[in-house]
Amino acid sequence: MVDAARSVARMTGKTISDELDAHPDFSLVIVGHSLGGGVAAVLAAMWKRRFLDRVRSIGYGNPCVFPLNITRDFESNIITVMGIGDPFATISLGHLADVTKALSKLCQDRGLREEILKRTGVGLLMFPNKDMTREDYDWCANAMAFLRKLMDSEKLLPPGKIYQMSGPLLDFQTEGNNGGRMGGDTTMLKPVDAMVFNELKLHARMLDVSLHIPMRYEMVLRRLVPSEV
Repeated sequence: MVDAARSVARMTGKTISDELDAHPDFSLVIVGHSLGGGVAAVLAAMWKRRFLDRVRSIGYGNPCVFPLNITRDFESNIITVMGIGDPFATISLGHLADVTKALSKLCQDRGLREEILKRTGVGLLMFPNKDMTREDYDWCANAMAFLRKLMDSEKLLPPGKIYQMSGPLLDFQTEGNNGGRMGGDTTMLKPVDAMVFNELKLHARMLDVSLHIPMRYEMVLRRLVPSEV
């Protein structure tokens, strides 16, 4: 993405500079999805000082681009819209390294593995009648805190100011959902802190690329815009 951004900058930098000088009231917004959104974010970061905040980017489903201390520095000119569950939101080499460290510890520590199964094995054949108690939840929280100490790799996160999008691909309106627009029961867009994406979430659909396709972003975001706009 950095190489692509540099290439675009070499090809277009002078033209953009000339146009912005000729039109002092104008600004440039670079828009992209997925890899294109990542390239747009890198470009906006590269040009932040050169064009004095007159270049911004808006990316949909951006990949992880900047470390935490840098991504917050560009909240004024980089916007990321990230759908809930989009697998590209929390996949960087650092995320994968953290999971590897945690799995390695679990492989080496049989006692820890067995205790986790004992505490959380609700409905499993080995503990068919077990319900988790408050003590079990507290133990699991402490175990997770212990594993997090091992998961200390530097990670990249989605860039800039991050908005999290939620809502189904198709809008089957129900009474009281406000037409699926902002503030409705099913579809919403809300700002979130970058730390939300600091940890890889393990779940059944964590690699479901259908949550990343452009159509999902387009259809869900359309429902947030009043019909008269």
